[in-house]
Amino acid sequence: MNRSFFCVLFNLIFFTAFAQDDSQEPVENNASWIDTEQIITVNQTVTDQAIANRFEKILKVSQRVNDAQVKVTEGILVLEGWTADPEDKAWVEAAANRTEGVIAVVNNIEIRLIDQWDLQPAVNEAVSLYDRFIRGLPTLTIALLVLLLTWVAARVTSKIATRVLQNKVNNLFVLRMSSRLLAIPVVVVGIYLVLQLTGLTNLAITVVGGTGLLGLVIGIAFKDIAENFLASILISIQRPFKIGDYILVNGQEGVVQSVTTRGTVIMSLEGNHIHVPNAIIYKNTIVNVTANPNIRKDFTVGIGYDDSIIEAQQIALDVLLKHEAVLNDPEPQVLVDNLGAATVNLVIYFWVDGQKNSVTKVKSALIRLIKRAYDQAQISMPDEAREVVFPEGVRVFHGQQKTESEKTVEKTKEPVNNSVEQDLSNEVEEIRKQSAENQLNDSRDNLIE
Repeated sequence: MNRSFFCVLFNLIFFTAFAQDDSQEPVENNASWIDTEQIITVNQTVTDQAIANRFEKILKVSQRVNDAQVKVTEGILVLEGWTADPEDKAWVEAAANRTEGVIAVVNNIEIRLIDQWDLQPAVNEAVSLYDRFIRGLPTLTIALLVLLLTWVAARVTSKIATRVLQNKVNNLFVLRMSSRLLAIPVVVVGIYLVLQLTGLTNLAITVVGGTGLLGLVIGIAFKDIAENFLASILISIQRPFKIGDYILVNGQEGVVQSVTTRGTVIMSLEGNHIHVPNAIIYKNTIVNVTANPNIRKDFTVGIGYDDSIIEAQQIALDVLLKHEAVLNDPEPQVLVDNLGAATVNLVIYFWVDGQKNSVTKVKSALIRLIKRAYDQAQISMPDEAREVVFPEGVRVFHGQQKTESEKTVEKTKEPVNNSVEQDLSNEVEEIRKQSAENQLNDSRDNLIE
C-alpha cells in the first residue's frame, strides 16, 4: 500500500512539473513579442525649418489666414493668426496634417468678426490696381498709339474714297456715307490689334467674328433710328422737296429748314421749329406748296334770287381780271355752285403766284372788291331766311326815309384800295429769311440743298 501510494504521489508530482514547464514557455514567447512590437524608430528626413517655410508659402498662396505665423518644433506645427471664416481655419488644419514631417498640429488660429468699417481691404485693392496699372503702362501706351494710328488711317481712307467716288456719285449724303463705310474695315482691324496688345484675345476674336451678329442686334434694338436713317437716304436720293420749300406733311406745315439723318426741321408760319422724323415724312403724303408757284384758291358768294346770275358772274369776273395779283393764265372762273335757302351761290376760282404774293391777302382783297362791285350794281346778297319772335312786341320809330339812290351811295363808299392790301407779298419769304438766320444744324449735316 505504501509502495502504491508513493508511486501515485511520484506520478502526480512529475506530471505537475511537466505541466508547469509547458505553461511557462508560451508566456516567455509572448513577452518577447511584445517587446519587439513596442520599439518605435523615428528617422526625421524633413527639418523643422523646411516644414515651416513650406507651410508659410501654402498660407500665403491660399490667403485664408491673416497675420499668419508658423512655428515647428520637433515635428509639432503651431499655427497662429486670425480669420473670419471657420471653414478657413478647418482647411488650414487639414492641410497641416497632410504636410510631410508633421507629427502633430496645434491650431491657435482665432475667429474674428470683420469690422464693417474696415477700409483695409479697399486700400489693399487700390494698391493692387495701382501696381497692375504701373506694370501695364507700357502696353497701354503702345495700344493708345495703335488706336491713334487707326484713327489717322481711317480718316485718310475716307478722304481717298471721297476723291475716288466724287465724280461717280452726285449725291453728297450718299458720297459721305460710302466713304465712311469703306473706312470701317480699317477701324475694325485697329480695334482688333488694340485688344490683342492688351491681352483681350478672346474679346478681339469676338469683335472680328461677331460684327455681323452685333449689327443685327443693334438693328433690332434701334429699329426706329435705323428706319429714320434709311428714310433720310431715300429722301436725299428722291428729293421730294428742297431747302426753303413750303410743305404740308402729317398735319404739319412750314418752310423746310434742314434735313439730317435724324429728321427734317421745318419752320412754321408762327416761327416755330418743328422736328419731323424722316420715317414719318417718307411714309405720309407730302404736299409741296412751292413746287409749283401757281396756287388756286376759291370762295363762295351768295346773290338774291331776283338778281341776274349772268350779270353777277360778269361783274365778279371783271374784278378778278383787273386785279394785278390774279393770274390770267390759268384764267379765273365764276361758276354757279348751288341753290341755297335764300341765295344762289357762286364759287369764284382764281390763281395766284405763290412765290410772289400771299394767297390769303389776295383772297381778302378780292372778297372786299367783289362785295363793293355788287353794291354798286345793286345786286343783293341776302342772308338765309330766319324767323325771329319778339314776345314783347317791337317799337317802331318813324323818321325820314332814305331813297334807294341814297342807300346805294352809302353802300358804295367802300374805297377801291386800302392800306391793308397795299402789300400782297407772300409771308413765306419772310419765314425763309428767318429760317436762314436761325439754323439749328450745321450746313454740312444737310442732306439736300
